[in-house]
Order: sequence, then C-alpha cells, then structure tokens
Amino acid sequence: MNGSHSAPPPRRRISPKLAAALLALCALPQLVSGQAAQNPPSTPSSQLQPVSLPHLYWHFLIHQNDLDNLAAQLTTQGSDGLALRNDMQTRLGFSDADYAPIRTSAQRLATELQPIESQLKSMQGSGWNGSQAQALIAQRETYIGNEIYNLSIELSAPNKAALESFMTAFFALKNVSVTFPPAAGSSAGKEVQP
Repeated sequence: MNGSHSAPPPRRRISPKLAAALLALCALPQLVSGQAAQNPPSTPSSQLQPVSLPHLYWHFLIHQNDLDNLAAQLTTQGSDGLALRNDMQTRLGFSDADYAPIRTSAQRLATELQPIESQLKSMQGSGWNGSQAQALIAQRETYIGNEIYNLSIELSAPNKAALESFMTAFFALKNVSVTFPPAAGSSAGKEVQP
C-alpha cells in the first residue's frame, strides 16, 4: 500500500432514535405538502391545494428548531452538529446576526406549540372534541401569527423577502401554489408558483 494515503477516520455511530429523527427530517418537505401521505406521485397538479404563508412559516420554524435540537444531540454524542444546525442559514446566505431572530423565533414557537400539539394528539386517541380542537388550532394559529409579526419587525425587508422566497421553494413541491394573504389596502392575495 502506498504510504501517501492515510487511513479513513473511524466511523461514529449515532443512536437509532437520532437516525430515525434525521430520516423524518428528510421526509418533512413531502409531509408538509401532504404529498407523501395523501397523494400518489401521479396526482394532477389541478388537485393540489395552495399552501398558506403562515403554514410555511410554521413548518420552517419547527424544522429549524428540530435541526437545532438534533445538532445539540450530535454535539453531546461527540460529533460536530454545526453543519446540521446551520443548514437553513447557509442555504439562505444569512450571517449569524441576520439569522438570530429566526433561530429565536423557532425556539419560542416550538415551546409554545408543544403543549397544543400534545393536547391535539391525545384528543385523537381519546375521542375528538371538535370545538376544543378548533380552539387549540386557533391558539396555534395565533402563536404562528405572532412569530410572523415578530420576524417582520426583526428582519430587514430584503431578508424577510429572501426567507419567504426560500420557504416557498424549500417546502412547496413542484406545481404547488403558495397564497400570500392580501396586503393592507389590497383586494387580492399574491400567488407564487415555485
């Protein structure tokens, strides 16, 4: 064997739970759009429903929080989780300072939504209470709306536009339209085709 080649670094093992979580994150864009669970790949685009901007923010922020948590677990296990933690930030081309409000918002939203999601999940197993579920869903939407508002204040206009464009491209599969709510004083929302 030639002496100029070094031995490959030893492989590190990750826990099965962490591996499953990473696989789930890979499937998240398909799950967000409803493609994986509900529609076969041959579904005509005319049957796809628009994805709302708050829906994109919700899933993007939760995704970022999941990446942060997985990266922390990797670091605890002795691996470098920095690339995973900064994946969305790197794709957006944001500096640490530009991305800090997004990371803070993601953590806050995940903390606020965890009890709501737990209650909704427990209701599925014990009998569905429509009015209680609607109240929880309305509360979830309020939290999401608050985070969108916070980010609209904390992000520069170009960074907010870049984030919304990125979320549309990242989460919405081909032939899925995204509907932006109408701006104040406008009569119609804007629709974007990725």
